Amino acid sequence: MSLTVRRYTIAALLIAGAVLYSSWVLAFFINSGEGPFEGFASQLAATDQRYGILYRSGDLLTGIVLTVAALLGLTITPRRFLTTVGWLALGVFAVGTIADSRLPLRCSKPACEAEQVPLTHQWHALTSTVSVTAAVVSAVAFIIAVFVYRAPRAMWWSGLTVVVLFLIGTLWMLVGVDDPSGSHSWLGFAQRVELLSMSGWMVLVAATLLSDSAWRDVHGVTSGSTSPAGSTGST
Repeated sequence: MSLTVRRYTIAALLIAGAVLYSSWVLAFFINSGEGPFEGFASQLAATDQRYGILYRSGDLLTGIVLTVAALLGLTITPRRFLTTVGWLALGVFAVGTIADSRLPLRCSKPACEAEQVPLTHQWHALTSTVSVTAAVVSAVAFIIAVFVYRAPRAMWWSGLTVVVLFLIGTLWMLVGVDDPSGSHSWLGFAQRVELLSMSGWMVLVAATLLSDSAWRDVHGVTSGSTSPAGSTGST
């Protein structure tokens, strides 16, 4: 596979991953009788949910296409520290997402949480934590690369938007969880903001592959080249 074909294939896989990872949006249309922001996204994929298999399949496909994207991304030369960290962490996120889809919650409502199989619940919490942590590492690595390697200014603003959205969602989650009133009604919305920012990160990385100038600046490869771009690829 030529470098040019690889470049566009990875971009297509990343965009597909961003779309598949946004399967929670389907709750607006098919989860009638429930608010689309009610509860956490993982509860939509619980085994007691009517459409749970649809959301689990979305996560499974997300993990598969992003695993391929990460593996192809690691074949891009010359290697750069920040982008290499980004691709590796993307791979961990992808594998964690696959594990998430295979270890779903058994129960979607707080009232029946006691019925959860303890080991399954713990494994799901672990895989979710690993995948989200890896996503943060990958997003930060690529966004820093956009700034450090002087990508086009529009991508700077896009990266900043992703960071702001993620921070808003994360801080909102932290404040909501510690709410002494015990009201967590808006935590689902806060998590969706986080998920939106994560899809935005995938699209941003795809944009660095589709743009000739960003391909050269961020990844250190001349458009259409099949060989390393020389000293411009060093950090």
